[in-house]
Amino acid sequence: MSPQIPLVQVEEETSDLTLTYLEGIFSALSSVDALNIFYAAENGIESSTQTIKELNLTQKRYYTNLKRLIDAGLVERVNGRYVHTTFGKIVHKLIEALRNAVDQKEKLDLIDRILKVKNLSEDEAEEIISVLLKDVNLIPDGYITDTLGPVRIIEDWERAVQEIIRAIYESKEKILFACRYHDIRLVEACLATAQRNVKIRFLIDEELRASRTAQILLRILFNENSAGYFSGVLESSDFQMRYACIPYSFLISDGEYVMLEVPMPTHKRFFFAFFFHNKRLSERLSTLFEDLWKKSSDAKIDQK
Repeated sequence: MSPQIPLVQVEEETSDLTLTYLEGIFSALSSVDALNIFYAAENGIESSTQTIKELNLTQKRYYTNLKRLIDAGLVERVNGRYVHTTFGKIVHKLIEALRNAVDQKEKLDLIDRILKVKNLSEDEAEEIISVLLKDVNLIPDGYITDTLGPVRIIEDWERAVQEIIRAIYESKEKILFACRYHDIRLVEACLATAQRNVKIRFLIDEELRASRTAQILLRILFNENSAGYFSGVLESSDFQMRYACIPYSFLISDGEYVMLEVPMPTHKRFFFAFFFHNKRLSERLSTLFEDLWKKSSDAKIDQK
């Protein structure tokens, strides 16, 4: 096996960068115009001209706010339509929860006053609160677990790599993997899994094609010492690796298990990743992968 050396180092984001990212999200949604556009994107904006008319906006106000939503990672253009990103869908659900809380603010304020009453037992307070909040749905139907299925969030690249490797090894039929980082451990895991006749298509970010460090370390993996171990896989169609322009890393295993990276919008570095089971979103990401694959080019290893 080749050395466990990541081909690209990914810096851990500090809490300050996290707060800066959140600031960008709140800033992008800080106007009524932006919120109206964001809500319009829930079902997809097919015609900007029509949406501008429906929202009674000028072109400048519309496109300025739309750009902010895109830059914040909340909206993207897919097949000619502006739609919510996966991250945007989650933010939309959170906004709905906030709207519900605002609608019930009088009751929530009353609860605060009740909790301050002296000589009121905990059981009595809970009973009063349950009556006040009866039939109140603060959290909207179809919350995050309905959007993504059971979901885990990993904020550290090393932990994300280990989870990705586990998903690759557990795959039974097919892996579609688009990765913005050259990491020799991920390539090794794919090659080893392909030996079990699992079909694997691996896309590497086009921007890394010119990386001399990446080329050198890939040669470590594909040199004579390791070629014998993986020779059968490399000569078969079970493992295919190509270059493409990748907006963010994602993995689909057996059409239902998904890893989806959320990069920092401003720095394009790893921020965090979602891991979840969801066949519908797997299908959508598979369609994106197929589009990227059609535009991809051979990942040839420089032997010099």
